Amino acid sequence: MRFKVLRVCQSNALSVVPQEVVRFDLDKAAEVLDEAGYLVTHSEVLVIASKDGKEITLYTNGRLMMHPVEGRDAAATLADEFYAKIEEAKLK
Repeated sequence: MRFKVLRVCQSNALSVVPQEVVRFDLDKAAEVLDEAGYLVTHSEVLVIASKDGKEITLYTNGRLMMHPVEGRDAAATLADEFYAKIEEAKLK
């Protein structure tokens, strides 16, 4: 999936925004992430997944907020891995 990585304020939080229209089934994403060993908090509008000291928030439109992440390259790598894990939760 193609995406842009954007810095949020001047912190070590970054936002990843898909460059294509995409929608995720948050219930399915939460299930997949839980099975992958993430600590998951799920609401109607977002899923927060925590693992290895990183917190990633997923929105229905595929936008990610991640913290802490040092730099765009690290965020891009983390986003690629995360999107691969939740691919089956993508709505067709």
